[in-house]
Amino acid sequence: MQSEPRIAFRNIEPSEAVENHVRRRIGELEKVYPRIVGCEVVIEAPQRKKLAGRSFKVHVKVEVPGPNIDVTRSVDYGETSENVSLAVHEAFDAAGRLLLERKRETSGH
Repeated sequence: MQSEPRIAFRNIEPSEAVENHVRRRIGELEKVYPRIVGCEVVIEAPQRKKLAGRSFKVHVKVEVPGPNIDVTRSVDYGETSENVSLAVHEAFDAAGRLLLERKRETSGH
């Protein structure tokens, strides 16, 4: 990757554990698609607090040659820590699938 990944937290306290999870998932994407130029991840919580659990939205922008890969996933049930991890997981899984598809398209298979 040509530039350092950018990880931002909005309406949620930054978490070293979540940031490490995101960095690990970025590393997995680089193994799938080594031509990644940069990556931006935004982890966002709504401003209003719910009585039970919180919803989270994770946006992953993977900068690659050609059109960038943009994925947003939301999770809004269960415990807070589970929601953040699940939203990160779902967003990176979707980005990985799109990168695999791009890899197949560019290799002609």
